[in-house]
Amino acid sequence: MLIRILNILAFVLGVFIIIANSKRIKKGQVTKIEENLLPVEKNYLYKDMTYLNRGILVSLLDLYRRGKISIEEYKRDSRNKKRADFVIEYKFRLLDETDLKSHEEIFLKNIFGDKDQVTTDDLTQRAINGDNFLKDQGRWALAVENDLKAKKILAIGDKKAARPMKALGLVIFLLGMVSIFKHEITGIISLIFSIFILLIGINMGMEKSKYGQDLIVNMAQVERAAKEGKLIGVSEDMLLELLALALPMEYFLPVYKTCKPSKTIDLVAKSLNDQGGSYFDDGVLRAFMGYSVPTRADSLDTNRIDIRLFK
Repeated sequence: MLIRILNILAFVLGVFIIIANSKRIKKGQVTKIEENLLPVEKNYLYKDMTYLNRGILVSLLDLYRRGKISIEEYKRDSRNKKRADFVIEYKFRLLDETDLKSHEEIFLKNIFGDKDQVTTDDLTQRAINGDNFLKDQGRWALAVENDLKAKKILAIGDKKAARPMKALGLVIFLLGMVSIFKHEITGIISLIFSIFILLIGINMGMEKSKYGQDLIVNMAQVERAAKEGKLIGVSEDMLLELLALALPMEYFLPVYKTCKPSKTIDLVAKSLNDQGGSYFDDGVLRAFMGYSVPTRADSLDTNRIDIRLFK
């Protein structure tokens, strides 16, 4: 009799929690964000840490486009004659540090330090020598994440409330199992509602805002349209977004060929390696990640960017 009463109480509690959670989600939705997202912020929102090499690339391109830095390509003799006769490098010059977001300030400080000019070769040596260059990039990535959280775009999860909710779901699940073991049919109710409560608890610690979810859906549609060849003559902003979404060159180049010339995007689109990928992508991998793997037309070798940055 007691077990039956407990199962009925679990049913009432489960219904109450589901209704309350539905109201909480609607109340917490963000329906309008005034400030436009930078390409790197779109990259982080859509791909998290997985393709942050593209986040670095679009940060460089966007800062170049806005006149904050200059980027110049040059060649040097290869130190490994078995692999190549020459290596394409890039020279960065710091031009303007005004009107930057906090994570952009961190990004530029990490690259330039107290200098106003560095090369990808300089940065490669820093990454290889382990002078905290990679860890500093990890702190930059966290700054991007925190900026998105401050706007209630990336995450509004409540982990403090999520833990007791998951514990409650587990208790009700055990009640259901004991009830079934004792041949009490109402135990099925507890098992069903325990799953709902556990899922609510998990979601409370991970959920994104409504605006963040809408952005991700929109970016997925843009990526799909690009791969299906439906994007023609798009703006420079959209081209930067496609790079931020980690669109491989195989799909990016056909879109770019239908657009107006852009010296910013030319750094990627008109500098192709022997694999059909981009030398600029290669330069980012080598200089900012500390390893040399030519990018291919059909894929991007990220080599677990998140682990490398936070090791």
